[in-house]
Order: sequence, then C-alpha cells, then structure tokens
Amino acid sequence: MKTMKYYLASVCMAVCGLAFTGCSDLEERPLTFLNPGNFYNTEGEVDAALNGVYNRFRNMYTANSQMYLANIELFTEQGWPTYNKNSMELLNRWYDINNASTGNSDRGVNRIWSAAFEAINRANIVLARHQDVQMSDTQHNRIEGQAKFIRAYSLWHVIRLFGGAPVITTYTNGLEGLEVPRNTLDECYESIITDLEDAAKLLPVRGSDSSYDVWRVHQGACHALLGEVYLYRASMNSNNSEYLTKARDYSKQVIDSHAYSLMENYTDQYWWFNENSKNNKESIFELQFAPLSGQTNDMHLRFGLGRTYNYTGSGMYARFGVSGFLYKEMLNNGDKRANVFLSHLELNDGTSTDYNPNTYRWEPTAITNDRNAEHRCVFNCKYFDNRTPASLGRPNANFPMLRYAEVLLNYAEAANLLQGGQGLSELNQIRTRAGLAPYTYTSQADMDEEIFQQRRFEFVGEGKIFYDELRRDVIAKYASEKCVKGTAEGITYFDGDILFRANRNFLFKIPQSDLDSNPALEQNPDN
Repeated sequence: MKTMKYYLASVCMAVCGLAFTGCSDLEERPLTFLNPGNFYNTEGEVDAALNGVYNRFRNMYTANSQMYLANIELFTEQGWPTYNKNSMELLNRWYDINNASTGNSDRGVNRIWSAAFEAINRANIVLARHQDVQMSDTQHNRIEGQAKFIRAYSLWHVIRLFGGAPVITTYTNGLEGLEVPRNTLDECYESIITDLEDAAKLLPVRGSDSSYDVWRVHQGACHALLGEVYLYRASMNSNNSEYLTKARDYSKQVIDSHAYSLMENYTDQYWWFNENSKNNKESIFELQFAPLSGQTNDMHLRFGLGRTYNYTGSGMYARFGVSGFLYKEMLNNGDKRANVFLSHLELNDGTSTDYNPNTYRWEPTAITNDRNAEHRCVFNCKYFDNRTPASLGRPNANFPMLRYAEVLLNYAEAANLLQGGQGLSELNQIRTRAGLAPYTYTSQADMDEEIFQQRRFEFVGEGKIFYDELRRDVIAKYASEKCVKGTAEGITYFDGDILFRANRNFLFKIPQSDLDSNPALEQNPDN
C-alpha cells in the first residue's frame, strides 16, 4: 500500500479501460500491460482510460475503502457502531488518533491517501496522452475537463484529511522522481481551483447536449465543487469575505443554470425507493455502479444489518449504522427525511421487528447474527439495493457525491454570512421538502445555526457532516454529547466521553506506509 509504488502500478493499470453501456453499466476489460505511450492511439483507447479514471475515483468509496465513510461518520454524532471488528466502537471516542500506522483503522481513512493519488495519476496519464490522439476539439475538451475535475476532487479529499500534499500534474513512468515533497495548503487550494475553473470552461451544461452521457461530469459539477471548496476555505479562515463571495457566486451559477432541481420527495433520490433514481434531476455528480463483476456497490458490507439477512441485494456485515439519537431527533421534529432510514424488518423466520426510538432497540429483540453484534441503531437505505436479487450478490445502488440540496445550503450559508438574511429562500426549499415550516429570519447567527442543523439532517451517511462540523469547530461538542448520552443509556458501544477533542485544525497522520515509500514527505505533528 505504498503511494509511489501505486503511481507506477497505475501506469500499467491505466490501460485497463471500462466500457460504459447505458448510463451506469460498466464492464472492466483488461487490454494489456503496456507503456502508456504505446497504448493511447485511438479515441476509443483514450475514452477507455478516462473511464478508468472514474473507476479509481470511485474506489475511494467502495471495494476495500468503505471503512473511510464509516470512520468519518463515527467520528461525529451521526454514526453508531454495531460490531467491534476494526475497533469500530473505539472510533466513537477518537481513540489512538495520532498513530500513523493504526490510529485511523485499516482500509479506512488511511486508504484515502493512496487511493486519491491512484486516481490523480490516472488522470495525469489521460491529460498527457489524449493530446496526441486524433479526435475533435470538442472531444479533447471534454476529456480534459473530466480528468481535471477528478484530479481536483481527489486532491480535495486529501487536503481536508491530511493538509498540504504533493501537487502532481505529470504521470509516473518509471522509478525515477518518486520522492515528491508536500506543497503548502494554499498551493493545493490553488491547484484544485485552477483545475475546476479550467474544467468548467471545457464541459457542457447538463442537458445541453444529448450526445454527452448524463452520468459524466458536467459544468455544474465543477461550479458546485468550487462552491464547496470556497465555503470550506472561508470557514477555515475566519469566514473570509473573498472566499465567501466566491462560494456564493459559484453556487449561484449552478442555481441559475436551471439544470438541476430538488426531487419532490427526499427518498426518491435513492435506489431503495425509486428505480429511476440514478442520475436524477437533483444529482450533480454520483458514483456509478452496476450488477457486473467489479462494478458493484459494496457499501452494504460495512453498513448492512448482519450476516443472517440478505435484505439488501447481497450478504452483509453489521459494523455501522445511524445514530438512534439523531433518528429520534428527526422524528420529534416531524422531519420527513427520517423516512430514508430502515426501521422495520421482516425476519428470516417470518416474524418482524421494528425500531423503537424511545428505547433505541429493535423490538421484539430478534436481531442477532453470528458475531453477536448489538443492534441499537437504524440503518441507512442510501447505501442499500433491494432491487437486485440477493442471489446475484451484486448490488448496484449509485451513491451521491454532489447534490443540488448541498448547492442550495452552500449558497444560503455564504450569502447569509455576507449579508444577514440573504439565502433564506434557498434554505426554506430544503425545509419545505422535509415537511418543516419555513424558517423566519431573526438574526444572522441564528440563521447560520439553522443552516448547519439542516446540513446535519440532509446529508446523513453521505460523508459531509464530518467536514461541516470540523470547519465550524463543533465536532468535539457533538461527538462528546453522543458518547456521554450513549453511556448513560447503557448502550454497549459507548464508554464515557471522547478521548480526544478535535478542533478545526485537526489533521490525520499521513499513513506510515506512504511515508516509507516517499522519504520527501513530512509527517503531520501530533494533534
């Protein structure tokens, strides 16, 4: 799992293209192991390699990397463990967080560094090689735009977790030049922003060209991610007005494009509830999966109900679920978004059980499995596939990365911080869909808090709240409250208070294996 060796491996792997059929059916076709200079000769070969870039980016969230999403949810109040393998119960408490070898859990946050640089290297190969292949200018632009977006998004994952990282814009083609030092955080930001701005100029608006697949990166995805990047950067710099203005304006460009809108029902965005949910009108960019070998969404393996229940298109483990406290809070608010959680089960023996939010238990107590996991949480249908036969074992629910709801909340937050009360309409679009009464403006600070609360409920399980709580410097508050209350309720997987109180300057340690591979890297200091 050595980063620089991954670069070299990716050179060989980049010739393994993925052919797309329809909007999300992918089939991996190993072609050969060749130097990239001998492979990129036709438009079809370049397109296959570009699909391989999408594949590497997707692997940050699936295959052996699902634990990343579980980890960062468990660090917040959103996630509860249900089984202690991989020390899931310790993640509630921010245990051993300064250990570069084991502190982040195997195949979890540790995996993101190498996975991101795999995607970056593949993108760099495509960016370098497509220029010499004969095709239309439009096709050259689209290839470059997509590759730059994924390169930027991959680095965006890295810097929020680890801080400044190597900014690499050329591909590795040999054993030379593998020692690459870290760039400053500002240099990383500028690289990400430049890539996204360039990509936005090269890509079409969604819906403007029927020949361009809907699942691919469009201009709106670039602007949406720029809004997210600038909002995060503003929060980390005392709500810098220049960055807030950029966040507001880029988010407004997505809104004004009229290429996206909210789904009328919150649950209709997800495969469990709607067979037509993939790449829907609210989706700006999502990870594509299909019921084919190597193309399945294996998130249920970490977030499922347990080995005895083939309830979600395949066998499951039971390591991670949604906080019962959060679920009860949503029910008490009358929040329709609570309907996205699985709270009723038909069991194998013909009986059923329901989740009781007052006791935080499934009643009657009938959920057991071969690992004696304690089920005290609800489960998130955003991950699950109840449409593909369990016997096939290839669940293929897509997973959202950027949604229009986030654009609305990003706009509302930035606009309100620039001028109190601005963005109220956008905030209320979110509340109205959730079945909540419109918010009435009272003060800038109160509205800012309300926007944050809506983010807590809107993005459960989507890998957003960790970064929102971190940038707002409240992650220790919410994590502590969860542990203290969990202990008071007698829930097995809680033990007192958190062991480490993170602030907005928190950074994970760079994985030790990657430091060993690249002596030019400097480790983050202890938190």
